[in-house]
Amino acid sequence: MNNILKCIGTLLIAGCFACNDFLDVSADHEIIQKELFETGEGIRVAVNGVYKSLSSTDLYAYNLTYGFVSAMANNYLAYSSTYLPYGLYMAANFEYENSSVMEIADNIWTKGFNVIANCNNILQEVESKDSTFFETGDAEKQMIRGEMYGIRAMMHFDLLRLFCPSPASGRQGKMPYVERYPEYQPEHISQNEVMDKIIADMETCRQILGKVDTVFCRSWNTSLTGRLRNPSSWMTTPPNTFVSYRGHRMNYMAATALLARIYLYKGDMEHAFEMASLAYAFTQTPTRWFAWTSTSYQGAISMVDYISPKKPEEIYMAFSNTENYTFWTNLVSSSNYYFRMNNMADLFQGDMDDYRYVGYFNRYDNDNRYVVWQPKTADPLSFGPSQGHLLPVIRLSEIYHILIEYWLSKGNKDEALKYFTPLRTARGAKAAITALSVDELKEKLFIDIIRETLTQGQTFFLFKRLNRNIYDGDGWEIIMQPEDWVVPIPDSETAYQLN
Repeated sequence: MNNILKCIGTLLIAGCFACNDFLDVSADHEIIQKELFETGEGIRVAVNGVYKSLSSTDLYAYNLTYGFVSAMANNYLAYSSTYLPYGLYMAANFEYENSSVMEIADNIWTKGFNVIANCNNILQEVESKDSTFFETGDAEKQMIRGEMYGIRAMMHFDLLRLFCPSPASGRQGKMPYVERYPEYQPEHISQNEVMDKIIADMETCRQILGKVDTVFCRSWNTSLTGRLRNPSSWMTTPPNTFVSYRGHRMNYMAATALLARIYLYKGDMEHAFEMASLAYAFTQTPTRWFAWTSTSYQGAISMVDYISPKKPEEIYMAFSNTENYTFWTNLVSSSNYYFRMNNMADLFQGDMDDYRYVGYFNRYDNDNRYVVWQPKTADPLSFGPSQGHLLPVIRLSEIYHILIEYWLSKGNKDEALKYFTPLRTARGAKAAITALSVDELKEKLFIDIIRETLTQGQTFFLFKRLNRNIYDGDGWEIIMQPEDWVVPIPDSETAYQLN
């Protein structure tokens, strides 16, 4: 197991070598780092290395999406290890002392803090340089600064959600919040202090990127093909590819949406509502940069390859890994039972016309899987391959859920329905919900969030935030003990601590 001291004290260069061969000039770390930051292009390579790490299977290409955290949420059948890879099966049963689970947890912790170390290193280098150092001047400098503050906050937040208790539990945990590079012995502080630093960093990110994304990058942020790369994307407006495709990088809209998520997890409903309202404004006229995916590409259409698996029109931010489908194919080749969904008929009871059931579930050969992550064809005209590289981090539906939850917390059913009704319509659910009480709508919202976050890496955190037993898809609940919610910090991290 890797020690976090090495992780935080050493710049991850490996992800950069693939970007530019000229960096491979010396095995000595200090020489490489000096050369890396001598040019604006070198800083771009370092920034791209951060996103490459985020898009690795240790983080958002697997463990923090459809892998580890989705298994913990019991999104999948987990009757035995023949239904899931062994480590995920043990995670679904909260066997945190199992060696396979410990290895996964260590990989998440180590890679997460490695990302943070790189953010800090880049921040320090960028903030020490004049704006003329960068090809596009101060706009590029501020873009990089804002992104690194935001990624640092987001990464700490996801580590906190895994390795500390939830605020709703009334328990307190500790972990580091690393703000400089190198940091050889980070202090463990209370999770409340960590949360405050997360919020401060994400707010700094928002303040910096507000001008970047609504002024400098506005012309290509307004269109889907300008925000997210796909085979048909073409952009002539941006001065270079580094500042284009903002949906693949931390951006103002995503930072705002993520801050709404962070405040909600903290239990600060008022600030969550404020941020969600700002993110929601980007769906409204005259801005309207984000929209619901067309029903033509979600429902029970006959040509399965034209289901839109990632719903890119709704994505505020998605990382990218072009090897997604290759990894999936290799993962499931040894067993056809991997990643089969729990009893979906129970979850969608009363809404069997919901696109998330008829459109995305069980589309390929009766395999009882979700279509989001698995490939079907190499046809370049189909939506699967063109969207397969996307790793959605936050999307429009979560903003609606936060707004609905806010109004229901106020007992305002009418305002909640203004968001809940169009959300359900966008997902093809036709059953009327206007006659339901506030408490019944709260339960309906709970179920809807599960439906929306299946295999997306967020379901477990819904249960944890609410301190609520896990719904296992069979109409039963998994009774959670306090220790089940918290993944232990890896031994390699705790070994040096003074008690």
